[in-house]
Amino acid sequence: MTKTKPTDNKETKDNKKTFIAPNDSVKITLAWSEVDAAYKKAVRTLGKDVKAEGFRIGKAPSAIVEQKIGFEKIADLVLQELLPEAYTKALTTAKKKPITSPEFNPISLNKGQDWELEAFFSEIPQVKLADYKKTIIAAKKTATKFIKERNEEIAKEAAACATDKKDHDHEHAHQPLDEAAQREINLQHIFKELAEESAPMIGEMLLRQETQDEFKRLQNQLEQYKISVDDYLKRRQISIEQLSQELASSTLSRLQIDFILASISQAEKLQVQDEEVQKELEQITNVKMRDDLKKNENYLNQIKAHLLQKKTLDFLLAA
Repeated sequence: MTKTKPTDNKETKDNKKTFIAPNDSVKITLAWSEVDAAYKKAVRTLGKDVKAEGFRIGKAPSAIVEQKIGFEKIADLVLQELLPEAYTKALTTAKKKPITSPEFNPISLNKGQDWELEAFFSEIPQVKLADYKKTIIAAKKTATKFIKERNEEIAKEAAACATDKKDHDHEHAHQPLDEAAQREINLQHIFKELAEESAPMIGEMLLRQETQDEFKRLQNQLEQYKISVDDYLKRRQISIEQLSQELASSTLSRLQIDFILASISQAEKLQVQDEEVQKELEQITNVKMRDDLKKNENYLNQIKAHLLQKKTLDFLLAA
C-alpha cells in the first residue's frame, strides 16, 4: 500500500493562473467484519516464520506474532488483499475514471472498527477547444511570416559569407529552411496558440508521475554516456530543484498539448483502422519479433496512438 498525502499546489498560489488541478479522490470504507477475517489470515501467514521463546517456529500465539511483526506490516498485507476490489467498487459508485495509479491515505485503521481510507488519483482533464480551426489558421499565418523572415536572414548571412573568402567553409550552413524545419516551425506555432487558447488543467498526480518518468528517462540517457546526475547538474550549473522545475514545466506543456490533440482528433472523428496498424507491423522484418508483437496489446495500442497523433498533426498542417 502506498501511504501518502498528496501535496497541495501551494507553490503556485502567487501565480495569476495555475494549470495544475487538485487530485481527485474517493473514500473507501472496509467493514471490520471483512477486515477481521483478513487480519487473522495475515497474522497466520506472517506468523509462519516467527521465532518466539518457548514455541516452535510458526506456532507462536497471535498476540506474540502481532507484537513481533508489528501492526503496520500486518495492516499492509490486509490492505493488499482487500483494497483492489474495494477501490474498484468506490470508483464505480463515484463514476470516476482514473488515468493514474492510486495513492492511498489511511484515515482510520483501528482494530475492532471499520477501516477508512482515501484514494487519490487524476482523471482525464477537460479540454475546452473553442474555435480551434480559427486558432490553427492564425498560428500558421504567424509561422509563415516567421519562416519568411528567417529565410531572408539566412540569405543575408549567405551573401555575407560569399563575399568573405575566409568563410567559405561555412557556406553550407546558410541554407534556407527545408520542408522538415518548416513543418516543425508550423507545429510549434500551432501548439503555442492552441495552448494559450485551450490549455487544460493537469492533475497534480499525473504531472508528478509523468515528471518522475521523465527524470528516469534522463537518468537512463545519462547512464548510456556514463554521466552521473550530479555531474550533469554541475555541467549545467543548476540544482536538482531547478532541474525538477524544468522537467515539470516541460512535462506540463507536453501533457497539455497531448490532451488538446486528443480532443481535436475526437472532434474531427479521426480514427486508425486495423489495416493501418497491420501495415505498420509489416515494416518489422524480423518475422518472430513481428508475430510476438502482434499478440502484445500494449504495443498495438502504442502503434494506434502513434498513428492517430500523426493523423492529427497532418490535420493541423492541412487545416
